[in-house]
Amino acid sequence: MADIPDKKTAHSLEDHLLGMDPMHEHEDGEADHDHDHDDIGGKYDPTTSSLWLQDNITLLSVGIDIGSAGTQVIFSRVQLRRLSEELTSRYFVVDRETVYQSPVALTPYLDEERIDDQAIGRIIDSAYEAAGVHPDDVDTGAVILTGEALRRENAKAIADVLAEVGGEFVCAAAGHHMG
Repeated sequence: MADIPDKKTAHSLEDHLLGMDPMHEHEDGEADHDHDHDDIGGKYDPTTSSLWLQDNITLLSVGIDIGSAGTQVIFSRVQLRRLSEELTSRYFVVDRETVYQSPVALTPYLDEERIDDQAIGRIIDSAYEAAGVHPDDVDTGAVILTGEALRRENAKAIADVLAEVGGEFVCAAAGHHMG
């Protein structure tokens, strides 16, 4: 009987214990054992599993700082990881990368009572454009007003609008004087 080159011979469980022919197929009824093969068709990437994706999250964050003298915007990519050993749903920051940091612009005031909301809008829009970021891309962040900017009568309105249009879960934060 001539050998068929494409057909592999039957093997037994002892063959596996000896490490023989780890890359093989079973024909129906040929094997004296049942098992799973370890070959998954290439290198396994754990970062594509749903469990890994649930425990490792990357967010794009924006920070908008409107201070007494200067206004600046920074975008960061923040990597969070849930520590499964503690059986908790808390995430911890394991890495942060600055994506873009705008130059500091002078905080624009209309007068002693008001911040120039149109000029602030242009500063913020220009930072988003320079970073190549659309507000829909932003996952989280904060708008912070401090010092003299916080004392202006339209400070809260500006913070609220910037938080609303800045992206998902962007919040306004400042001292207890913002009202």
